[in-house]
Amino acid sequence: MTHAMPDAAMALRTTAIITRLDHVHIARFKGADAPRALGRLCAGSIRTRDGQVQHVLLLDPRARCFADAFVLCDDEEFALIYEGPAPAAMLAHIAEHIPRDWAVVIEDQSASHGVIAIDGPFAWAIVSRLAGAESVGLPYLTFFHADGFSCVRAGRTGEYGYSLLAGRHGLDELEARVRAVGADVGAVTGSPDVLDSAALENFFFNIRREGMSDLTPIELQLQWRVTYDGDGVGLEALRAHRAGGSRTRVTTLVAAKPLATGDTVHLADEPAGTLLNAAWSVARAEWIALALLDVRCAVPGILFRVATSGGSVDARSVSPPVLNNARMFVSPQMHSYAARDEIALPPLARR
Repeated sequence: MTHAMPDAAMALRTTAIITRLDHVHIARFKGADAPRALGRLCAGSIRTRDGQVQHVLLLDPRARCFADAFVLCDDEEFALIYEGPAPAAMLAHIAEHIPRDWAVVIEDQSASHGVIAIDGPFAWAIVSRLAGAESVGLPYLTFFHADGFSCVRAGRTGEYGYSLLAGRHGLDELEARVRAVGADVGAVTGSPDVLDSAALENFFFNIRREGMSDLTPIELQLQWRVTYDGDGVGLEALRAHRAGGSRTRVTTLVAAKPLATGDTVHLADEPAGTLLNAAWSVARAEWIALALLDVRCAVPGILFRVATSGGSVDARSVSPPVLNNARMFVSPQMHSYAARDEIALPPLARR
């Protein structure tokens, strides 16, 4: 089976892509109890200071993933940038778990604000043209305010990633500015599907794929976002689950033939697990999948057979990321897009 390399997938690994993130929502927390409220909603302790960003996970009372989010500390206020539930579901979740007598005001900004993502090894070149050369030194998981937008350095593609937050009244104009500047570095229009495939290649959690399964952060390898001695929603159930032990864990697989979510994985003719997410990797020219496997075989270097709709497919477990992301070899302080051919890059695919 052959696949043409889409312009966006190529640009993500060589230049940059610009993507409108209409599935990402924003809620703002104000008041003396805002940090306390976020601590109740999140599985991990809130440790951000002004100008910092924290990657957090919200659970439901059963310790299943409810939302994947970033918390921005903006002076004495906080912004929760999240994906997963719709705004109405998020507001209902907040109302259920935050006492009414707490000194916190929560404003849903999903209708009034939007997000534009810039991702790729030269994404920083676009941001520097928009906000000044000093912006290229923005550390990971920090943000700043610029003229007409806020810029968050985060991303889930393995490359440089920035999210621009702006009011919807000026979002179209901002997007036009970004695209005009991006044309100077060969940027093209991206899509959430391209970002999702890149996240899979780099083992970034996807709330809209494996996050839809009936699993806890333990099986999903997200315990680094959990503070077990906290009182966040779902932590009591998660502590009980952890005490009982987990018998499965997500692991990355690669295969030459098509894979699909729901396909069953076998080891020596015995059932070993199920695929939770699968996509074609244009960079590797292979299929990448995330499998929920028995912990006894959830390690790299194992050969499996996957039962697919097209027959049995050979698959191998590997350690992510499965790419030599260009970001690791492109320095905003040393390189330029104009002289990109002078940058020594290894082969993109890791074998």
